[in-house]
Amino acid sequence: MLFYVENTLNNQQNYHPKTLAEANQIILLLQEGLQSQQERIQTIEQQYENLQQQVINLLRGKYGKSSEKLPEGLIQLSLLNGDKSLEQANEPIEKETVTYSRKKRNGHRNIPDNLPRVRIEYKLEDLTCPCGCGNQLHKIDEVITEQLEIVPAKIYVKQHVRFKYAGCLHQNQVITAPMPNQPIDKGFAGPGLLADVLVKKYDDHLPLYRQSEILARHGIDISKQTLCDWVMRCADLLHPVVEAMKPDLLSSAKIHTDDTVIPVLEEGRGSTKEGRLWGYLGCGPPCTVYEYSPNRQQKWPEEFLKNYKGYLQADAYIGYDKIYAGGNIVEVACMAHARRKFFDIVQANNKISKSKEGVAVTALSYIGQLYKIERRIKDLLPLAKKAIRKREATPILKEYKKWLLEKSGKVLPKSPLGQAVNYTLKNWIALTRYLGNGILDIDNNAAERLMRPITVGRNNWGFAGNDRGGKAAATVYSLIETCKLNKINPYEYLVDVLTRLPNTLNRNIKLLLPYNWQPQNSR
Repeated sequence: MLFYVENTLNNQQNYHPKTLAEANQIILLLQEGLQSQQERIQTIEQQYENLQQQVINLLRGKYGKSSEKLPEGLIQLSLLNGDKSLEQANEPIEKETVTYSRKKRNGHRNIPDNLPRVRIEYKLEDLTCPCGCGNQLHKIDEVITEQLEIVPAKIYVKQHVRFKYAGCLHQNQVITAPMPNQPIDKGFAGPGLLADVLVKKYDDHLPLYRQSEILARHGIDISKQTLCDWVMRCADLLHPVVEAMKPDLLSSAKIHTDDTVIPVLEEGRGSTKEGRLWGYLGCGPPCTVYEYSPNRQQKWPEEFLKNYKGYLQADAYIGYDKIYAGGNIVEVACMAHARRKFFDIVQANNKISKSKEGVAVTALSYIGQLYKIERRIKDLLPLAKKAIRKREATPILKEYKKWLLEKSGKVLPKSPLGQAVNYTLKNWIALTRYLGNGILDIDNNAAERLMRPITVGRNNWGFAGNDRGGKAAATVYSLIETCKLNKINPYEYLVDVLTRLPNTLNRNIKLLLPYNWQPQNSR
């Protein structure tokens, strides 16, 4: 019938139905066709909006600013209209890509006092007064101008000289003095050189081929493959230290976790696969443990956390659902994730309607008020935090949820705005769990910061050569990042531990954990 109607209307512009029933049937079919077309247009618009949002996010991630503050012009326009919601929405939130805050310094305040000073003195050769009075000048004071200098890395050869002894009256034998075990048995790399290679790759993000080129400038020919072998063997040696940190981590009342991609070369294929590095941050002894896995299956965090009891703060990754279902681990979600979904909509304000932008700004305003409270109480004890959150944050969240429920029925579920609203409501209990315990954080940015060194690193060294390389990265990152949490110089720590570890019994490994470590010369 529809074909008949379309064919008739197309061929006879002034077509009139012959009967009332035929007219009603044509009207009904046209209404159904119109509704179908409207639904199709709505679906296409929604898909287009989603794709536009994805493109904007990708472009901003590659070329744009990492800050999650709203454009100043948008704020000023809102204030002129008497609306303070944007001002509240722009309350700064710590971003995962920010690892430190810059402080302006004047003069030479950035030259540390503990650095050695080398004096270069400038004296007058002729102490006769230049005015002609004939008197002799004498020193009354001095003016010091400080200048920071550097001496390039000094490479030297350490000779282990083992004395040999003879003189036994009963046996004609020679006794040679022993030497300590070395990090790499029969290798020619000392602990200092090995520590330097590890720190340059995993903290300074310097690929091994570039390290090889730097050594070549000093006249030392060490191939990238040799450096790679050193990294693997050092990681194998250091792995028991990381294993010894895990019980301390898993005894924490809360753990922050996040994961990121680490490209891994597939053997014999010339392409890479997506391995994962999972980061776990405890709140007891300051420690970070990274785990490598060849994929993102839920069994990896499940295995790591199988004996853990406490709070787990993470994103809403579906792989954690089974972990929470066991009852021993309590989910705490990340408000920054929820905020980011609304922020992305405002950032794309030239691609979306003003009404949708307004809804997103209002959501950011509610969240901004919550972060304003968190900044004010960040240094308080847990009980004080809990009391203030209950008194000040709870009413804001109650009003925010009521507003979200109202908006949820008015937005397209699959649109960016609908996804942002529904994500927040779906995870509401986990997002607001921080209210009930002062040790919990409003977001998971602490764990997201764990991923920053890996992100910067892979942009420089590209990929791991195999799964063993991924495990080595996890081991070394664990120790370097834990050193930084404890304000320990990673190089000094690794030099000392690589020296002592080959001669340390397993029962004494705990003494070498970064938060227990004391340099050998200070014991």
